[in-house]
Amino acid sequence: MRLFNPVTMTEVIPGLHDVKGAVELADDNWFFTDNRVPEDKNLTVNGKGEPVLEDRKDA
Repeated sequence: MRLFNPVTMTEVIPGLHDVKGAVELADDNWFFTDNRVPEDKNLTVNGKGEPVLEDRKDA
C-alpha cells in the first residue's frame, strides 16, 4: 500500500507521517517511479486526491 498526501503533494509513510487525509495509490501509479517532475510539467492533484502531471502553461 502506498499513500499520497494531496495537500503537501508528498508520499506518506505510515508510522513516520500522519496518514490522516492520505490517499491510497495503485501499485502502478507513476508518482513513485521517478524522483523529479519533468521541466515542462507541473505536479497537481485530481478530484480523487491522486497526483497528476499537467503541462506547464508557460512552457
